[in-house]
Amino acid sequence: MMKVLVPYDDEDLLSIMQNTLEGHAEIIQSSRDIESMLDAGSEVEIVTSGRVPGKFIRNAPNLRLIHSFGAGVNNIDANAVMERDNLLVCNCHVNAAEVAEYAIMLLLAVAKNIIINDRTLRRGDWTYGWGGPRPNIEIRDKTCIIIGLGNIGSEIAKRLRCFSLKLVGVTNSGGSPYESLVDEIIKIDDIFQYVEKADFVILSLPLTKDTRGLVNDEFLSHMKDSSILINISRGDIVDESALYKALDAGRILGAGIDVWWEYPSKRGGTAYPSNRPFHELDCVVLSPHRAAYSENIQEDQIQFVAENVLRFIKGETPLNIVDMEKGY
Repeated sequence: MMKVLVPYDDEDLLSIMQNTLEGHAEIIQSSRDIESMLDAGSEVEIVTSGRVPGKFIRNAPNLRLIHSFGAGVNNIDANAVMERDNLLVCNCHVNAAEVAEYAIMLLLAVAKNIIINDRTLRRGDWTYGWGGPRPNIEIRDKTCIIIGLGNIGSEIAKRLRCFSLKLVGVTNSGGSPYESLVDEIIKIDDIFQYVEKADFVILSLPLTKDTRGLVNDEFLSHMKDSSILINISRGDIVDESALYKALDAGRILGAGIDVWWEYPSKRGGTAYPSNRPFHELDCVVLSPHRAAYSENIQEDQIQFVAENVLRFIKGETPLNIVDMEKGY
């Protein structure tokens, strides 16, 4: 019977895993720190977590599968994984539709001034009423670039079709199984000439060695001063300083950001999300990394992971195998 390490103190998670894997695997629970993981599960064959350091991987000789509960695998040590010949990594895209809805919500919130309208009117201030300093931006008849046309990007494209705008998908190869959802698809190498025409840029791509810092000073210099950037992927895809300077100087119109560069040391803690004062800019809508968090998503993610682990235990090929060299 295979051993599965679940490094979370979550009764619902453990219950779903136990109900699905009962009779097929022994579930071992630990805390998420490396010492606890090693003490409890250095002999396990499977780990279900999106955060697995190289020290654990290199000291777990029987490890054969790492399964993330989310789409991102950037907190799983890729070098340690690739040192092994028979170690698989899988991820989960159950939350793709929810993240897509949230990305569009961020776009609308920035374009329609929702946050600043609410904030000022709560003080009885009608400055941003009819004829105010920031007219709403029209979504229709505009051009939107979706960088990353995978599971999440395709769900964004599906939902944006009803807004009557031009959609351009961007991928490494210039192709995608979802290219029918967009009006045009291009290679990432050709991005700048399209960014110059874009009204909205939505980032929905994984963080890899190639995408880290993709949105830098040069990228932002090609964006129109009337354009909006939305990031629901990973903070480090965007150069923190470059984006703040562009927003503060009015070189782009605004941004909706759900993923950041600074996080509190514990869930629910207190910390500004950046070393730059994005929170002082009215043109930015800030969100605390919760695009994927909705009423049913957590249970659905756990159920998917449990069922996929069961596939692996039964000798079947699991779904969503990640190429760790590429990072997706």
